[in-house]
Amino acid sequence: EYHFQLGAGCGGMAIALQFFCRSARACPLRQALRRHRAEVRPPGGPLHSRGVHHRASSGEVPPPRSSAPGELYGVSGVLDVFEAAEADAVLDPAEWRAALKEWWHVCETAPSLRGLLEDTHEVPAFFLKSGRVFEQFKSFVGERPEVLTALQTLLLVPPSQILCLGSRAANDVEECMEPFFVALRQFLEEFYGKQLLAYRRAKRLANLQNPHLWFPAARRLQRRWLLHLGPTNSGKTHAAMSRLFAAQSGVYMSPLRLLAWEMYEKMRKAGIRCALRTGQECIGPEDATHVACTIEMAPVGYKVDVAVVDEVQLVVDIARGSAWTRALLGVQARELHVCGAAEPPGLLDLLRRLSVDCGDEISAEAHQRMVPLVVEEKPLRNLEDVQAGDCIICFTRHDIMLTKIELDKLGKPPSIIYGSLPPTVRREQSALFNDPSSGRHILVASDAIGMGLNLDIRRVVFRTLRKFDGESTRQLTAAEIRQIAGRAGRFGGRYGDRGLVTCLSHEDLEVVRKTLGLHNGAEASHDKLCAAVFPTAAQLESFSHALEADVGQFLPFADLLERFFALASVSPTYVLARADNVVEAARALAEVRLPPGEKFTFCQTPVSSRDVVAVAALRDFAQKYAESGRAFFPDIVLAEPTLAVTARHIFELEGLHKVCDVYTWLAGRFPDAFSDAGAAEKAKQMIAVRITQYLQQQLSTLSEDGEEDNFFDSHHLDDEEFIG
Repeated sequence: EYHFQLGAGCGGMAIALQFFCRSARACPLRQALRRHRAEVRPPGGPLHSRGVHHRASSGEVPPPRSSAPGELYGVSGVLDVFEAAEADAVLDPAEWRAALKEWWHVCETAPSLRGLLEDTHEVPAFFLKSGRVFEQFKSFVGERPEVLTALQTLLLVPPSQILCLGSRAANDVEECMEPFFVALRQFLEEFYGKQLLAYRRAKRLANLQNPHLWFPAARRLQRRWLLHLGPTNSGKTHAAMSRLFAAQSGVYMSPLRLLAWEMYEKMRKAGIRCALRTGQECIGPEDATHVACTIEMAPVGYKVDVAVVDEVQLVVDIARGSAWTRALLGVQARELHVCGAAEPPGLLDLLRRLSVDCGDEISAEAHQRMVPLVVEEKPLRNLEDVQAGDCIICFTRHDIMLTKIELDKLGKPPSIIYGSLPPTVRREQSALFNDPSSGRHILVASDAIGMGLNLDIRRVVFRTLRKFDGESTRQLTAAEIRQIAGRAGRFGGRYGDRGLVTCLSHEDLEVVRKTLGLHNGAEASHDKLCAAVFPTAAQLESFSHALEADVGQFLPFADLLERFFALASVSPTYVLARADNVVEAARALAEVRLPPGEKFTFCQTPVSSRDVVAVAALRDFAQKYAESGRAFFPDIVLAEPTLAVTARHIFELEGLHKVCDVYTWLAGRFPDAFSDAGAAEKAKQMIAVRITQYLQQQLSTLSEDGEEDNFFDSHHLDDEEFIG
């Protein structure tokens, strides 16, 4: 198998011909190359390649070596290499040693070659970083003539001539490199056999390919996927929930605790025997026919008639997407309704690929907005222009509280919704905003309201289009703008038959206008999307036992995690999820000695590494569990309410509530050890009541530099507290 590619040549003639060949001995190709060389090289021209010495003409002085692709080693140059080998050409010791060192360095630094070495030949690239190992390899090659002979053709060619073939000729690059990889593997097996065996065992245990096979019970079912994709307020979740309500059994999986609560309450009002399952709450009977849960709590251990996965576009999210992947692959539902935005571009193709992996049927239904979305002509002059039904979007607690203070002074007290508020407080605030008689008809919220909360919003007002995403402050993506703006204009709501969008600045308004003027799929070109995948506790525990047995010592759990993720391999449809919070939690618990499986559970506690109060509580609970097998809930006594309420008072109460949440989350995993869950729940209720009380009061002036937020080292809202 071979093909030619014409390129620009010297003298303006298309004479450079690169080849990709399955075999260096392919006679038809060699004959064609000879004919072409006769046309482009003068008769009697010199035969040169990388300083080759021919025994028949050893007096010939080689030309200076060039490493530029195509200068000496185009078609003619590579053919010269073949003919030189046939003419019994040899490299002198200094030349082959220099060439071997160059190839060694290239394999260490070129990602494509390093990947071939690790993935195909199961040779760890970290050996290439050792100068001592290279010296041993060089001696190994020099002492074995058969190895040097096998390597000679490759050593005659500068690495640039192989690397310039690029990804389009990956098979040919691999074939060219085969002698080097085989020699290196043979050397390592002989001199570093124990280390190589340990690496290969660890790599097999870190194999995350084909995750659909992790769920054999779901694979035995004939499942049918029904995709409901479209913009916000298009009725897609309503269509799916109608099927769920009519089914004899079912499960709804939400990205937010608040949304799971909302669906649970709707099922209760419909007279369905239902339950709520989040990381912190376990409400309702064990034998409930229907369950509303957060996506992280998706049940994969029993069958249901209908399952609904909401906000499926988050399956590609590198931080949380693995929960959606697990639900899509593992839920045992004969009818799987998948709801979400029709973007990012390529999402539909990804979902089809996942369904094919599972062997399931799939069909898609496109949904359109039921009310139009209109971008206003002008931005608001200031908050005096805010009206009933408006939702002001902010991305930091500082901005949310600052907006509340300004609106309170204007006699327009708002409702407040953001992630670190307790769930009961958020539900109360949502109800106040939706209640025509509450007097709190303006909402100040984080971007979490874009994920389908039932809010009767007339107009979305962006305070800014920039947010901190955990790494840097960036502009909102087009998909994020559409998702948030689309919450305006509830079908059948009290604010008319359209939704409005505006901003507080002309520049932001023009960005929103341009974004909403594009069709959702307007970004025609896109990278191939992948679903995030994360290892199970059992996989990490097996990896830990094997690695510690090989090294003969205890390894810190953070090190185990980092080694696992460095070795992990995934199928082309998937991408390895980031584990930043898990690794940070592992570092925080480094001094706590627990079995790997239990340590992994503690590290999955939904705690942000930036929340120093919650991290300290997690460390304390883990230490007590490790020492005595029990962890009691601490007594929490609140100070008397103050009339001079500041944002800091509210933030401190949120921190206390998060400590309670950490305890109840652990109690759900270790109920015998964390037996004070009832006391933690009472403390949560007491704290929530106090926060609600403070939110109804006017706050004292907030400093412009965000001092209150800095107190908790929390400059942004990541809404982790929404999840399970």
